[in-house]
Amino acid sequence: MSEKRFDEEINLFVLASFLKKNALVIGACAVIGLIGASVLTSKAPAVFEASAQLVLAKIGRPGPDGTVLVVPVEPRDRFLYRMRSPTAFDLKLASSCSQDGNATREQLARGVRITAPTAPDDGISISFTAATPELAERCVTSVVQLVQEQQSLLASQSDDGIKAEIAASENQLADNLKLIESSQGSDWQKAIYLATRDDSNFLREKIMNLNSRLQLNEPAKLLSPVYASPSPVSSNSLKRILVGLIGGFAVGVFAAIAKTWYNSRRTN
Repeated sequence: MSEKRFDEEINLFVLASFLKKNALVIGACAVIGLIGASVLTSKAPAVFEASAQLVLAKIGRPGPDGTVLVVPVEPRDRFLYRMRSPTAFDLKLASSCSQDGNATREQLARGVRITAPTAPDDGISISFTAATPELAERCVTSVVQLVQEQQSLLASQSDDGIKAEIAASENQLADNLKLIESSQGSDWQKAIYLATRDDSNFLREKIMNLNSRLQLNEPAKLLSPVYASPSPVSSNSLKRILVGLIGGFAVGVFAAIAKTWYNSRRTN
């Protein structure tokens, strides 16, 4: 164990000695990389970002204890997963999200950033960067409209099933009432009334509950209006500078190794 530790200390000493001996070369390369990255960053075209937050559409669903729960029409995780796919984007967005009006679904999926904020738990954030704030704002506005249309379509599919249940229940209730009316004055009137009373009451309650579920529906709506920053964003500047610094340091290390190897060959 002590021998292994001794070897590690020797290796660290050798490394420290190597870096100290070649500090000038490594430092010069790192500075050159830093300067190069800074120059490239300063010459990079400015980009502007627009963003918006909205909540997903909600629908009413029966709970386990018979109550009606208000839930998102689509789970947020599923929504985020779906929006990562290029097929989720309409090519009509190309005119809103690109200067020349030509963009593929793949480009739209890469360019439009959709994330989940910490609160609310049914909220989403949409952002887009472009060469001008007007283009960024126009794109985010179009994406918001696309999301609202998709959410509305999902909600309408759920509503169609509920409306079909309401129509079937109303037809059954109407048949019960017709049966009671047709039996008036007959010996079977009381028996028919008693036979259909519980069913009719159940149908009335069912229709009322289904209608209440429809009234709980909420469309996808903005939490905050679409906002385009008038100042360019510099989210990639720090990354470029860091890459330049690390790249310059790596080049310096390789240059120092080459220098050491060359000097050793000359000595031999």
